[in-house]
Amino acid sequence: MLTTQSYLIALFLYWGAAIGGVWLLKQLWFSVNPGRGVAALLGCVAGLLLAPAFPGEGVETLAPALIIVIFNLLFGEGVASAAWPGVWLVAGAIAGVIVSLWWRRRGLPASA
Repeated sequence: MLTTQSYLIALFLYWGAAIGGVWLLKQLWFSVNPGRGVAALLGCVAGLLLAPAFPGEGVETLAPALIIVIFNLLFGEGVASAAWPGVWLVAGAIAGVIVSLWWRRRGLPASA
């Protein structure tokens, strides 16, 4: 079993890898100034990777919602156990799109 310290280290490593992966996607696949569609796609990917699961009472996990949804669908009790983390996953994707579009608009000159 993991200790609290090692669990948090693993979680921060996951978050770092997710942020680094989205940054690499932007740097290697897309132009220097991506359009709104690319910004929305990158925000959606970031939201999917970084959304927390917020499990119910008695469940001690801080795992990202994507991992919880996949694990519960494949090995858990099916759709019923993946529904609530799935809501958080969709909310994270939507929030990622909104934040990335806001960030893109904020960073562009007024004439663009």
